[in-house]
Amino acid sequence: MAEDKDTHESKGIVGLGTKVFVKVEDDFILIGEPKDISGPQISQEFADFTHMQSPMGYREQKATWKTSGTVTFNVNRVTGDPGQEALIEAMNSVPCDILDFKLEFPDKSTFSFKAYPTCSFNVPMSNAFEMSVTLNVTGPVFMDDGSDEEDEG
Repeated sequence: MAEDKDTHESKGIVGLGTKVFVKVEDDFILIGEPKDISGPQISQEFADFTHMQSPMGYREQKATWKTSGTVTFNVNRVTGDPGQEALIEAMNSVPCDILDFKLEFPDKSTFSFKAYPTCSFNVPMSNAFEMSVTLNVTGPVFMDDGSDEEDEG
């Protein structure tokens, strides 16, 4: 009996080709030249309900707030890039503007969320001029596996 070659192959994807978009007016525009992307770090807080009669001496906890954390990445600084300029403009607003963001992965799945952007710059002598971006996520992160797109035709 022949073994199915696909049985043991990973179904995972590599990150190469991931895109970061920011919504400007009514359209999502690409943020140019992102590098490694980290986050979001979705976490759960807990309230301690432990008391003297807690069963078997174990702490008792109940879930309270969720936090979506941050999304961080560096970009090669490209002056005039519409996505990068939108981040800088939002960051310089007082108070900082909240924007819609979308991460699109190579398999067309997405994470979308609202966040406040902050940026810093690094201008090394012998490497790329970079902008470090931190997106302080507020509210939930919506995950879409990309399978609900309508078939054309």
